[in-house]
Amino acid sequence: MRIYEIDTSRRREANRFIKFPFRLYRGCEQWVPPIMPDARFQLNRKKNAFYRRNDAAFLLAERDGEVVGRIVVMEPRYYNEFKGTNNAHFYLFDVVEDQAVADALLDAAADWARARGLTHFRGPLGFRPFDGFGMLARGFEYRPAVGIPYNYAYYPRLVENWGFELEERVYSGYVNVHKLVREFPQRVLDIAEKVKERYGFEVKTYPDKRTLVREVAPPLVDLYNRTLTHIAGDPPVSEDEIEELAKSIAMIADPRLLKFIMKDGELAGFMFAFPDISRGLQRSGGRLYGPGLLHVLWDMRTTTWLNFNGMGILPEYQGRGGTAIMYAELYRTMADFPQYEHGDVVQISEFNAQSLNEMKKFGVDFNKTHHIYKRDI
Repeated sequence: MRIYEIDTSRRREANRFIKFPFRLYRGCEQWVPPIMPDARFQLNRKKNAFYRRNDAAFLLAERDGEVVGRIVVMEPRYYNEFKGTNNAHFYLFDVVEDQAVADALLDAAADWARARGLTHFRGPLGFRPFDGFGMLARGFEYRPAVGIPYNYAYYPRLVENWGFELEERVYSGYVNVHKLVREFPQRVLDIAEKVKERYGFEVKTYPDKRTLVREVAPPLVDLYNRTLTHIAGDPPVSEDEIEELAKSIAMIADPRLLKFIMKDGELAGFMFAFPDISRGLQRSGGRLYGPGLLHVLWDMRTTTWLNFNGMGILPEYQGRGGTAIMYAELYRTMADFPQYEHGDVVQISEFNAQSLNEMKKFGVDFNKTHHIYKRDI
């Protein structure tokens, strides 16, 4: 067995890294392939804004000429400078059920980090905002929402045996959309209308994806930084990162399901829902071109599942009824599109107790748990 760093500029080596999970999860009904343009963009050191302030190494484990594991280890320089930390992060960890392979991969990743003076190892954590993160530890029988990591049940055992300790739990859950629409509290809708009238809020959607990217990306930088980064104390995102994110979102979005809360013509909050295209991605192998695109487009039109992935409002409006507007828009999204019967609410940290409790009151059954791990190296 050997562990080696791939040259991401060589397409053949990049393909070996990207395509290993396709073989590992062959026959697994729950695994959803990555969106291939996104998967390739993660390795693109020339275009991906991540590499302007950070570095990463993509490692493969090979035995008898066959890939048996992979991992990316990151030096998040911008994060470390902002937080005053000395962390390395890992992501895209996939491995056969073999402790020796897992140990070798993690040892090599830790060695890479130590060589750069990094002393603390965390993950799985992604490259950019809205990347799915964590290692699945409960709910293996469920297909995840698009972009949310799935792994076999043996993964946590392998990394814990290597020495990782649990740092944080992150929960995702199921909601019966039609039931929630029937039982949604009228008082929340009433409060939302009063707040909108009193403070001059309005809710806006965009007619098409091109207009969405052009008009929303620039102001979304400030909105995202002021509404979400403070929750985990993460560093602010750049305009380049938000523009990349907006383009990525547009690939899988129905603009009608992306709600923006406006105050005096300025963005003040958002509520994002997406048609779940996981079955289409399974059929297309993650490809968004040729016949693969037809599978994804068909699934986008016919799916009965919604993914709820992101909501926030500026802190100054949270105590003035702004949160009620977000939940009212969540309700209207479900009520206005009755073809959706099921919902997946994704990735809420155990430290965000308020959101967890509110979602539970609305009938969300948190049936999936992801772990973020830590270890001193």
